[in-house]
Amino acid sequence: MARIAVLSDIHGNLIAFERVLADVRKRGADMMVCLGDIVGYGPDPKECFDLARHCCRTIVAGNHERGVLEPSLAANWNGLARAGIEHARAQLTSDDMLALAALPATFTCEDKVFGVHDSPTPSAGSMTYLRTRSDAARAFQFVEHSIALIGHTHVPACFATITEPFAPTESDDVEAFQVARRLLGAAQEHRGAFISSAEFDLPRFGRAIVNPGSVGQPRDGDNRASYAILDLESLTVEFRRVAYDLERARLRNEASRLPVASSSRLALGA
Repeated sequence: MARIAVLSDIHGNLIAFERVLADVRKRGADMMVCLGDIVGYGPDPKECFDLARHCCRTIVAGNHERGVLEPSLAANWNGLARAGIEHARAQLTSDDMLALAALPATFTCEDKVFGVHDSPTPSAGSMTYLRTRSDAARAFQFVEHSIALIGHTHVPACFATITEPFAPTESDDVEAFQVARRLLGAAQEHRGAFISSAEFDLPRFGRAIVNPGSVGQPRDGDNRASYAILDLESLTVEFRRVAYDLERARLRNEASRLPVASSSRLALGA
């Protein structure tokens, strides 16, 4: 399985999800994995969950899946998040709920790859945000595999180190790849293009943490859907951005009577 399409944080945005799947088919992948938060925020949680179960080799549970199963976990979340959880609970069937409950918290693949929704750092409720070199330094102490895949932040990122697992790791031991700068630079150079990408070499004698960004609700100022293709043979990761019909997504949100802000933020990539 040399090429793995890595998706995360679809958040009920079927319009974005379908465009990403079309791009995956064009690019080619041996398998697809999803790092959780298929539901929440967006109007089509059931359709997205059905499609993910059909297309993905592995799906891990995110905090929004946990929130649907245990509403008390979402009691202190913001209003948009709580509205998305309530909507998902209304849309999903009893069989869907059983399938959500059966999702694992982590997975391993090809003896090289580890996947979790939020961070390799142990946490309660899949709510640890891994954003900075300091966050990555802590997380690398728990990464035994060559590559760890994470989501949750809705921002594409990649960190690398050559320190040993379980050894103290400092921020200075971690390299943070300039993913957002490369992606936004490509977008500015090719105005009008529907797709742009940035590819990075992963360390051959170290470890990496890769976040593909969010399919359904990017939060890095780029409103295009985000995902990644991990190539285990060439040891590269390609971050992909895919434009989709934001107006259709807005209308789907409106028809579902979700808060206006749930869709207006999509246009901002925030």
